[in-house]
Parts: sequence; C-alpha cells; structure tokens
Amino acid sequence: VNEPDPVPDSIKITVNLANKKQEMIGFGGALTWYSNWLTTHNKANEIADLMFTDLGIDIIRLKTWYYPDNYPTNKAVSNMSNIGNNDYAKAHWDATNQLYEMAKERDASIKTLLCSWGPPVSLKDNNSLREGTLKKDANGFMYDEFAEYWDDLLEYTPFDPDYISIQNEPTYVNSNWTTCRWSINETTLLPGYNTALNKIYDKIKNRTHVPLLVGPESQDIPTFGPFVNVLKDNPNAAVFGWHPYNVNSTTSASAITTSLRNVGAFSTKPNIMTEFSDNLSWFNTALFIQESLTEANTSAYIYWKLMWATPASGEDAAMISTGSSPTTPYVITPYYHLIKHFSKNIDAGYHRVETTTATMPASNLVTSAFVNPDNTKTTIVVVNNGTSASKVHFAAEGKTAKSIKVVQSKEGSYYQTVSTTSPTKSLSLPAKTITTIVLEF
Repeated sequence: VNEPDPVPDSIKITVNLANKKQEMIGFGGALTWYSNWLTTHNKANEIADLMFTDLGIDIIRLKTWYYPDNYPTNKAVSNMSNIGNNDYAKAHWDATNQLYEMAKERDASIKTLLCSWGPPVSLKDNNSLREGTLKKDANGFMYDEFAEYWDDLLEYTPFDPDYISIQNEPTYVNSNWTTCRWSINETTLLPGYNTALNKIYDKIKNRTHVPLLVGPESQDIPTFGPFVNVLKDNPNAAVFGWHPYNVNSTTSASAITTSLRNVGAFSTKPNIMTEFSDNLSWFNTALFIQESLTEANTSAYIYWKLMWATPASGEDAAMISTGSSPTTPYVITPYYHLIKHFSKNIDAGYHRVETTTATMPASNLVTSAFVNPDNTKTTIVVVNNGTSASKVHFAAEGKTAKSIKVVQSKEGSYYQTVSTTSPTKSLSLPAKTITTIVLEF
C-alpha cells in the first residue's frame, strides 16, 4: 500500500506569503577580541571560508580599535601602541581590516556594523579606556570633540562601514575592559547619548559614504526602553540595536516573551539584536532566535562569538574557536550549525511571513518563515520543543512547491540533510530538533 501523501496524523503548517512582516537585514556574528588569532592562524583562509561562504551570514559586527597614541595631537595609526592598556589596539586594528577584506573577497554583499566601546583616553574624564564617562571642559561635556573623533575614525578606517554604533552598552560599566557611561539625556554627572548621536551625525553627514546609525545597543531589555523612547523620535537614529543579557537559563518562557514584545513595541524603525551568547544552550538559543523574530520582529540577529578563544573548561559557546598559536586546531561548535539553520537560506531583503500551525494533533512546534524578494523561495524554520516527534507537512498559500530541501539538527548530530522525495510528503521532526525547510516555487 502506498503511504498517503501526507499521512493522516501529520500537522499542517501553512505559510501565508502575502502577509509580510519585517524585512530582514540578516544573520551574522561579531569579530572583536581574539580576531588577531584568526588572521595569524595557519588555516585562516579555511576558517574564513567557513565564516563568510559556508555559513552564509549577511552582516558582521566589528569593533573599532582607533586609539592612536596622543590623540588628537596625533591622529595617524602608524605609531599606535600594542599594549594591555589599550587592549592591544594595533594588532586588533590590523586584524579587523584584514578580516573585512577576507569577508568582502568571499561575499561582496556582506554588511558591516562598526561599534565603539568608548572614546579615546583624551576624551575620558578618568583618562582611561576603562570605566568613566565623556570628559568635560569649560563649556561642558566635549560632544564636539567626540564627533570629531568619529569623523577621524571613519577617515582613517580603510573601509566604509554600513552601520555604526557610537557606544556599546551605554549604561554598562566594567573595570576590566573598555566602557563609557552615558544617560539618554544629559544630567549633571553624565553626558547625553542623544546629543552625542546628533553631533556625530551632523559631523559625518556630508562624507562621501554616510553609515546608518544604530543605537542604543543597551546591555539588556530593561535599559533599552528609556533610550529608545527618545531615539524613536530622532530621525538620525536609523535602527534600534539591543542586547538581551537579562535573559539566561533561569528566565521563564513567559518573561522572555514579555521582554521581546517590549522590544517589538518600538515599531517605527527596524530593530536588530547586535550581541548575545553564552547565556543559553544551543537548543534554547534556537528557541530564543525564533521568538526574537516573531515577538520582537527583529530584522537581524548578530551572534556575539562568531570566533573566540577556546575555553579551558566549560561549554564552548563560540561558533568557531581556537587558541593563540597559529597551529592550534580550530573547533566548530553546535552554535555554528544552529546559526547556519537561519543564515544559509534567509538573506538580506527577505521578509518574514505569517505561518499557521494546525492545532490537531497537538504539538509543541515553534515556527518562523521567510520569503525571498521575488516570491520564488520560502525558508521555514521549525523547532520541535516537545518531548515527542511530530509529523508535519507544508502548504504555501497560492503556490505549488516544485522542490524541497531539508536539514535538521539534534543534540550530537548537526545540520544533517534529510532526504525527502516530494514537497507534499510529511516530515518527521524528532523531539528537541531544529529543522530548516526550503521550498522553491
């Protein structure tokens, strides 16, 4: 007897291609600290192929290392120090520029977000990259000098970033690395982030290439709201950026949903998740990405550790990790495959579209779907968060699929091709799996 097509106990997932949601900027990762380990690695090109070709990411987040010695008297980078006090700026500066070239050689369309963790010491009230805030002079906070620093930074950086962020996590202070504290509006003690953003925009708006300004890149969702409440009315702030470090393995599902809806409530501009890792397992990260897409309507998801140092113990949460020696073996982790479930077949210019999952038989499926600009391909990501397998089949309203491709990950077995003969046949989604389905019309 031929098996029916689909089988009777199969759950129907319908993709409504006409009901378009956010336009995607895409999926990506950050290359910041340890980037010089990557460029000096004896398999640097192999790793670059994995990151910029195989993974299919659309955006990379880079850190600016523009800290010339004796700035602003000296603005050139040729004699920039490479010492602990400036986070070995010269080595990271050179590596970042090299990685940009390596990325563009492999994918000319890849976008860059260039972020600052803080102004140079000459513009800090404590004369240190760590802690502190923007310096004051007789006229108050030195916004004009900070704007000039950004103009210099863009002048000396050998590439043109597509997006910039003037301050990573403006409310965060840490004695162990570069930070600079801001308030959204100026107070007696703290400079105003909104004022600084406007000063910088005015200073750079006549450059040949003007990047879009992303902000505030808050450390968590509770600190995102007060900043965005002001930035939403500022035309110079093009994109909202957020970090969800209030979420970890102990956060309830309902609290995560509420947090993400708080981000999505600011809907007048695109929002992008620009930094997060380590707080959730690879599988729970998949669930979190799904909810970021459907509840926060995020247009981009930039995983923090695209490449990082291999830890001595504990979980390795980098997508790719290695050590300081050029011959240290590099490691590809489950997080690489997890991000690939999204990044490989969802690109900039795609739109998220509405999906409907049949309620019978009951299941615990978390689904998102995306369509390409000419409506010839849809990518569906389904996470089975249940304790048992589910059978599913797919329908795209008003379309007949000509072909189907399926990849699936579960603990210990990642990004494996699932063979299927027909777009209308049922697929089995085992418990605790992530599955990407690509339908072409």
